[in-house]
Amino acid sequence: MKDFMLLFRDSLSAEEQFANASPEEMQAEMAKWTNWMEELAAQGKLIGGEPLLPSGKVLRGTSKKVTDGAFMEGKELVGGFLLIKASDWEEAVAVSKGCPTLDNETGTVEVREIMKVEA
Repeated sequence: MKDFMLLFRDSLSAEEQFANASPEEMQAEMAKWTNWMEELAAQGKLIGGEPLLPSGKVLRGTSKKVTDGAFMEGKELVGGFLLIKASDWEEAVAVSKGCPTLDNETGTVEVREIMKVEA
């Protein structure tokens, strides 16, 4: 098995996505995420993951200049990540297709294999 990172991106912030959502709609959205992640855990594929807050800091170049994250300038905000186990790319992509962020046209999932580094 190989390790993969799934990065969840959206051109809309969570605040924009759920500005007009009722408490019931918010609860239903959270249930979709919980069910998907519980399913992955039951299959032994889930390593871990968390949602990310929209703010952050970015360090650049040799000067190591610190700026507020370019998140609001970017076309897509990284909303969270999961680490999963999959036998190959095809399985990792298949797992990703169940991600609730893909339930809207603005959501994307970036699938990246984690490179093993010898100590």
